[in-house]
Amino acid sequence: MVTGIPHGTTADSGGPGGSGGTGMRSRPGPAGGWTAGRVVTLIIGSVLALISLGFLGGGGTLLWAGQALRHDGFVTTSTSAYSTSGYALASDRVSLHWGLLLTGLVGDVRVRVTAVSSGKPVFVAIGPADQVAAYLSGTPYATVTGTRASGIAVHDGAGRPAPPLTAGIWAAQVTGAGPQVLRWTAQDGDWTVVAMNQDGSAAVAVRADAGVSAPGLLRLALRLVAGGVVLGALSAALIWVPVRLAAGAG
Repeated sequence: MVTGIPHGTTADSGGPGGSGGTGMRSRPGPAGGWTAGRVVTLIIGSVLALISLGFLGGGGTLLWAGQALRHDGFVTTSTSAYSTSGYALASDRVSLHWGLLLTGLVGDVRVRVTAVSSGKPVFVAIGPADQVAAYLSGTPYATVTGTRASGIAVHDGAGRPAPPLTAGIWAAQVTGAGPQVLRWTAQDGDWTVVAMNQDGSAAVAVRADAGVSAPGLLRLALRLVAGGVVLGALSAALIWVPVRLAAGAG
């Protein structure tokens, strides 16, 4: 018979208030180390930081473009000389399917063209891309693929297009000697800009630039920068907190 054990206790309980029992102990959470929640929070913060950098970079670029490239109210490319032995210089197909965004991000389009040969009349127009492609099909012409003179793609052909003034496919057009300025309010659709000699003859050589009024550019840029700042602050908190807790300094 076991003796020496007070009545009402057990051998492994350690007595009332004793430390021998394990059933009554609490298990505090980890003071440091990486838990699943902290890892997830850190990942979310890192992703938001990348998005924040994208917003800030995009907004900064738009702010720069709106100031450095805006001339006479239009964000404009540099002036370059283009030439072809064919009948026309055409732009790449420009797809504008932005709905209401066209009004703020594009606004009005301006194309300025001057013949290299002083006093030679030129024809400048914009039309639906499919109709322009059909008009130039089978004729020798060149597509402008960049803002440099070397950005030219040549199309071979044996035909000759109808005189541009009689084509009847243009949404807007200007013609004459000296500098010609084509202005057109952007509309939904696919479009192509064309420069030709006024009489439709071959060997076209011009100096040209293009621009858009982009009335909502500054507003968009500021919103991107503001969004980047907010996301940056949030991502900093989401990164700093789990790192501090994991280090045991929470």
